[in-house]
Amino acid sequence: MTRSKLVPLLVEFLVYALLACMTLLSQYFVHIDLPPSFVGILMALPSINALWANQLYFLMTYKTNLKRVVFLSTVAGIVSLWLLFISRNPLPIFVFCFLLMLSQGGLVPLLESSLIELASRSNFPYGKIRLFGTLGYAITAFFAGSFMSKNFIVLFVVYSILFFLTEFTVQKSELSIEFHRRPSVHTIDKRFFVLFLIVTLSVGFNLFNTVFLPVLVRSKRFHPTSVGLSLSLMALSELPFLLLADRVVKKVGELKLLFSAIFVVGLRLALASMVKNESQLILIQLLHGWTYIVIYYTTLFLMRKNLSVQTLQSMQIVFWTSLQGIGPLMGSSIGGLVIENLGAETTYLIFGVFAMSLTSFGWYFKKTLSETGG
Repeated sequence: MTRSKLVPLLVEFLVYALLACMTLLSQYFVHIDLPPSFVGILMALPSINALWANQLYFLMTYKTNLKRVVFLSTVAGIVSLWLLFISRNPLPIFVFCFLLMLSQGGLVPLLESSLIELASRSNFPYGKIRLFGTLGYAITAFFAGSFMSKNFIVLFVVYSILFFLTEFTVQKSELSIEFHRRPSVHTIDKRFFVLFLIVTLSVGFNLFNTVFLPVLVRSKRFHPTSVGLSLSLMALSELPFLLLADRVVKKVGELKLLFSAIFVVGLRLALASMVKNESQLILIQLLHGWTYIVIYYTTLFLMRKNLSVQTLQSMQIVFWTSLQGIGPLMGSSIGGLVIENLGAETTYLIFGVFAMSLTSFGWYFKKTLSETGG
């Protein structure tokens, strides 16, 4: 494999490895006995930042360049990470967690957008690139999750190394983002409003499971290592779809895939509330392979199929805000409050039923696209 193809795969691997570390922070916060509602607020910080920071990061890239923004993000991330580690009081924990997640938050939308552009220019299947993101998440979640059960400093060391490697690899790459106009959310396609609303809620319910899995495990008195193993297998469960993504989308259709994935989001939550042992929990978490990645991939496919180049860039900012911002914010913060009042198992069941009901809106979006020739 040539260097020009290997470097983008490595960038994708590292970006999602960093996401795995961010996810594992919830287990660290539970370990230091922070209340579930506060854990929910902390893990909602990337979502809060995404509400405004995504457009800021794209604007910074528009005014400077991708590599400079990545450099600033990674340096700020490493500094904030270690200040978070030495903090013991709620206020500094909140402040440094906010700065860490603000620093890391811009990396995914910027680098994913640049990789999608690269895939389009070089006719390299994006599914194969995204496959390495899944591998990065799975491998990091497994090894960091396993070792940090003995000493949580392992998580912070791995986190720092990944930040450094991401910066180093991006600087050696040919990644860039070409702007057709100043990035803005004002140029949007109203046909996608209902779709983004459904995707927002679905992603929120999906992230709720990831954030509060340690709480569910503790409430059921399962072994804590089942969290890291579940996260790793959840990531690996995406591999079959990614290997066959283009073929499956063409054969089944984007909307059928999208709404089947939304249904499975709810099904997994409902089933997780009923498990009796770690084996059942881990088996049910394998349904993850037909949740987030299918929603993510099919929504991108629908956007690129139905939108002009000029509108697409604006809609991508809105899409990332839905994907990283509003949806996860609802799942994380509201989820923490509901769990404190109803308990983990009841909350999982209620959220699961509600998520499955979202599939009933699929016909409306299909009708909207059909009426406008999409």
